[in-house]
Formats: sequence, structure tokens, C-alpha cells
Amino acid sequence: MAVVPYKRAMKMTMHIDEKVLAVVMDLTGAKTKTQAVEIALREMARRHQMRKLFRESFGLTAEQWDAEAAPKPSDQFDAPDIDHDKVKSFIASMDERRRFRELMVAEDRPIDKPRKE
Repeated sequence: MAVVPYKRAMKMTMHIDEKVLAVVMDLTGAKTKTQAVEIALREMARRHQMRKLFRESFGLTAEQWDAEAAPKPSDQFDAPDIDHDKVKSFIASMDERRRFRELMVAEDRPIDKPRKE
């Protein structure tokens, strides 16, 4: 006889709309009705915990939230260390490569240049 590990579960009779249960099973991929109910209950508990967490603002004051959301130097799109001339050169070389590939495809020629050995 196999030993079944103790699982903290409770057997109960419930009246559940079969259509709703079928939808939950389909959406979650649950194999059994019990599994579908457990998934739905865990998801509902998770959502309420998240809502509570957001309501409590993670324990931060309005001023702390403003400080966290304020722009920082690292958020800048054009950071001071970007060499704009190199960026332009790179874009130009990519455009040239794109035009070369389009020409090769249009002429039905191999795209890669043969390597010299």
C-alpha cells in the first residue's frame, strides 16, 4: 500500500456553476475540477493581496513616491557619453548594408560576399 503524504485540504460539497468551472478549466489548463477551484481561489487571494499592497503604497509617503518617480541622470535618453558622430556613422553603414542586401535580392545574387583565402 502506497503512503499518501498528508495534504492540508478539506473535502466539501459546493454548488458551482458548471459553465464558469468549464471556463476556468479551459483558461487555466486545469485537469480536474478540484485543481480549477484551487487555481481560482489562489488567484483571487493573490489579487486581493496585491490590491492591499498597492492601497498601502508599499509603506511610502507621497513625498517618497515623488522622489522615486523623479527623473534621474541615468534616465536620460541622450546620455552625455554618447558619441553622436559614431551613432550617425553606424546608422549610415547599416543603411548601406541594407541597400546592398536589397540589390542582391533583387538581382537574385548571393548576399554574402565570397571570402578570400
